[in-house]
Amino acid sequence: MTDVLDRLAGPAGELLARVDDILVARGLPAGHPIVDLLRRLGALPADAAHAISAQRSAPLRAAGSELRRHADGYGALHADTDWQGTAAERFAAQRSAVAAHLAGSAERIRDTADYLDDVADWIDRSRRDLAAVLADALGSIEAVRLREADGDAAATIGARVLGAVHDAHEAGRDLARRWAGRLDEIPLRSPEAATAATDQFRT
Repeated sequence: MTDVLDRLAGPAGELLARVDDILVARGLPAGHPIVDLLRRLGALPADAAHAISAQRSAPLRAAGSELRRHADGYGALHADTDWQGTAAERFAAQRSAVAAHLAGSAERIRDTADYLDDVADWIDRSRRDLAAVLADALGSIEAVRLREADGDAAATIGARVLGAVHDAHEAGRDLARRWAGRLDEIPLRSPEAATAATDQFRT
């Protein structure tokens, strides 16, 4: 499914290619905001914009839905037996450990699906914000002045685009920090440890 950014890809790509060529040929205006943005992102406007336009949210949303479907099958471990004695107790301890692990895994799978949705939302927001900046740039007086290889015009358009990409980058870092530690692997508790704890309680 296409969006505004896709529809702007052709004309915006030509505009940014021109911006990059002028910046490389003419250099950067002293003290212009683009200088710091180039240092922070390490990419010219065309490549920086492509880093956003190449991202798609639909595959992540589809993966999240699939993960939730699989999570519904976790945690259902039924194995009632008529066993008695030590062997039965050890089997019950092992089954309990595995069941607890599966239940925790199901919750972690749902968390992963929620994370994918958050990333998909971030991609959609980033694409919309970049599209708005590109639409403004295409209709700006600076775009007209690029025909004369105006270095200030190129720097102004470049700074606007890099600013949008930088904001998206920072939002992505904030998202990663919010999820830090919440998707770590859940260790399987040793059945032997569970059995030892049961034996110690019994004695």
